[in-house]
Amino acid sequence: MSVRVNILGSGAIGGLCAAGAQLSATPFRLWPRPGSAMLTTVELINGELLNLAPESARDKPLTATDLLIVPLKVTQLKDALKAWRYSLPSESPVVLLHNGMGGMELAEKYLPDNPVFLATTSHGAFKTSTTYIRHTGKGETMLGSSPRHPTQMPLNTHIAEIMNRCIGPVTWRDDIETALWQKLAVNCAINPLTALNNIPNGELRATQYLATITTVCEEVCAVAGACKVDLNLTALTELVFNVIERTAENFSSMHQDVRHKRTTEIEGINGYIVKRAKKKGIDVPINTLLYNAVKNL
Repeated sequence: MSVRVNILGSGAIGGLCAAGAQLSATPFRLWPRPGSAMLTTVELINGELLNLAPESARDKPLTATDLLIVPLKVTQLKDALKAWRYSLPSESPVVLLHNGMGGMELAEKYLPDNPVFLATTSHGAFKTSTTYIRHTGKGETMLGSSPRHPTQMPLNTHIAEIMNRCIGPVTWRDDIETALWQKLAVNCAINPLTALNNIPNGELRATQYLATITTVCEEVCAVAGACKVDLNLTALTELVFNVIERTAENFSSMHQDVRHKRTTEIEGINGYIVKRAKKKGIDVPINTLLYNAVKNL
């Protein structure tokens, strides 16, 4: 089955997907948001520069064999899905690839008939300009079908293979919700603290942040449990500190957003925990504190 990859937006992770597609000779198109510049260059992790050469997106509607990758912020996701729902064939598979939570619910509302996949990646990348992406750290990508859009083999295998070309290595997760909650905990701990203190991830190894990070993990575990997702607190805390260690020299996406005065993803990260906790009657004072502090920046 031939496939053409379509990448929404002009973000850092979208740029990595485009680079992977080009390097694997997978046809791809870029769909920047209205008013945004088209990505042109990706600096690969080995320092080489890759000049992107996407297919033209003009006057060529998507077909059932087109894959739509949506590596947007949660705050941009609603408008994007609303805009695409009428031009996207119901057979076209969609991969939501973003920090934070809330995409699954939006896809259920606006793309009820499409095969929808959820993904999370630990690759590091950031934009040095409106058209230039730098790949700063190798990671891996977790992929699974949305529990609200059950999909079947061989489509699952096919999408995993395509995503492996774009932003591999890819691991298929039948429990993708658990993987997303684990990534959410990492983001809840690292992103706001690095943004508020203007520090790279590795600075969070200092003892002054230990209690806050531990409490963030405790609160996320409590809310996840109320949402019927079982997270192990010890393993989750170890995961957060492992990510801090592996990405010590990196700046989080929220740090970059604050630095460049862009809208952050706080609503889909700590804000998601605060909202779900309120619905479940759970107290999450540290996540609330971090959420309000970032909102006030």
